Amino acid sequence: MFVSEWSEKLTSHAKQQFMKSPFWIEAAKRGLCWEAAVMDKPSIQEAVDRMDEASTAVLRVFHICFGAGPVSEERLFLSRAGLSGAEFRYGLIQLQNAGIVFALRQGWGERLYAMPSDCFLLWHPVLFPMNKLSAADSGYGIWEHRQEDMSNKPLGRQLLTAWAELARSGLGLTSKGILPKKTTAKLMQAITLTDADMKQAGWQPETLDSYSPAVSFVLKLSMHLGVIALDGNRMKWNEKTLGEWLAEPELRQEALLLQWCLEELLEKRPAMWHIMALLARLDPGTWYSETVMAEEVRHHGLEGREWDQSLDNCLNLLRVFGWMELARVADGRMMRWAMKPLLLQDQQRQEARQEPVMIEPNGDLLVLPGCPNRIRWELELIADRKSDDQISVWQLTRSSIGRALAHGRTIPSVLSFLHAASGGLPISPLLESSLMDWGKQDPLDTKQSSDIYPMLTLDHESVTVEFQLRSSGQTLVGCELMNHEDFRIERFLPELDRVPLSWLQQLRSYHHSTRLEIMEKALSWQAPVHLSMDDAIVAFVPARLERLDGGWAVTGLLREALTHKEVCLTPEMWQGMKLIAPGVSGFV
Repeated sequence: MFVSEWSEKLTSHAKQQFMKSPFWIEAAKRGLCWEAAVMDKPSIQEAVDRMDEASTAVLRVFHICFGAGPVSEERLFLSRAGLSGAEFRYGLIQLQNAGIVFALRQGWGERLYAMPSDCFLLWHPVLFPMNKLSAADSGYGIWEHRQEDMSNKPLGRQLLTAWAELARSGLGLTSKGILPKKTTAKLMQAITLTDADMKQAGWQPETLDSYSPAVSFVLKLSMHLGVIALDGNRMKWNEKTLGEWLAEPELRQEALLLQWCLEELLEKRPAMWHIMALLARLDPGTWYSETVMAEEVRHHGLEGREWDQSLDNCLNLLRVFGWMELARVADGRMMRWAMKPLLLQDQQRQEARQEPVMIEPNGDLLVLPGCPNRIRWELELIADRKSDDQISVWQLTRSSIGRALAHGRTIPSVLSFLHAASGGLPISPLLESSLMDWGKQDPLDTKQSSDIYPMLTLDHESVTVEFQLRSSGQTLVGCELMNHEDFRIERFLPELDRVPLSWLQQLRSYHHSTRLEIMEKALSWQAPVHLSMDDAIVAFVPARLERLDGGWAVTGLLREALTHKEVCLTPEMWQGMKLIAPGVSGFV
């Protein structure tokens, strides 16, 4: 789920308490609320700089192993590496009390953890710093003509053409409650996505889904955006939502779609989340070697077939959605962002700079890249698209106008649109005469009112609400958000108040029987101890006690400056000791 959706589930008091965390001291001084702080790059950097070792370790484990979650407590703690259970718990509690990670309780009592999915790409660069990768030799411009797979049209543009086809074909359903095969066939012709692409991207249609993978994906995404909804035995348009979506700048549309795809397609693929976050740091328009990126992945200690396959899957997914180009050369593949969707917080809502449509007397309509999608939408409905490239071309014809008239358009409305789309320039008398002549034809197939083309205004000022994307909402299904005030380390250190203070405050020598008691307490808390051994102080995380004839031994993880190793110790092997209660008596 996204930050805004978590916010809806939280009380104002809880969000105010989050901002009292030491992690948000500077953000609070600047007057930021919790929702702003967790999405603000400077505040994120300050928060990580203020974190103790445990909190940072937990957050890194979460990112690498589980993406944005949710993950069960058992699985999370199994991934704690060299930290003791108590240290890991303390770090987790610190993150919960700052509103960075959330605890959920399922109906039968199992505890899950999750974080806002739209925070992932923002926190990742701070947790996993990366040197700027070297771009490929610029002398190999030939790559641009040797793409192994030409990038598709951007996903937002594919949705627009798919919706236009649905508007032309109608949203009526069969007796089985699905679109007719004739409509889905036209839908497949309107998009560049294929079923093979979607399978490669990891899209899994519902078990009872009657559509092909590509059609299933387009319809689910369209309904999730709220542009189309089911209404009895047919689908219907939500013109208000459609207008809000098409009013968004193209890069913001793609950013929203990227965020949805990350959550929908990669929910159970944390390795791909991690790879995607690394790829997001590459400069747009610059060629890079796949080998260089693979080396960077290994630099983060992520090796093996799963990570190699995840990199390949991420590149293919980005190509499928028109965001990345791939090219093959003698020693491997090259990649570059063809259109890098900006992170939402990096792009302010800008005034649309409308590139006017160039209208030729013969009915050709030439469209430049800066043309708003609201204009492209209407062009799809009243004209025939001839090409969709850097300069796209539509053509007004007798048949396209006849089709538009059948769906509720009129010649005056078409002329008014053309006048506005051209920036107010007068329409050629020849073209106007042709349109008036075509308008005299009787529509052969006048559509019922439910199939009238949605009418959108071209006035940018009329859309003042920024489009709000919502997640699939699966994170909280069957779960209860836990009260953050329950998160205190003392709850997980039973009988803390009965432990002698000297055990927690002083590194000192004890009788063997007391050493045993301290080790038993460390085991029950899953806490580490400080040991004085050979004039050095080391951390030891006990794992197992064994009673020996006339004595005892303890096996566990010995943490020295540069190494962690499992050892078996007997009480005479150390001089002094101190029990560590993370957050209470310090932190190793």
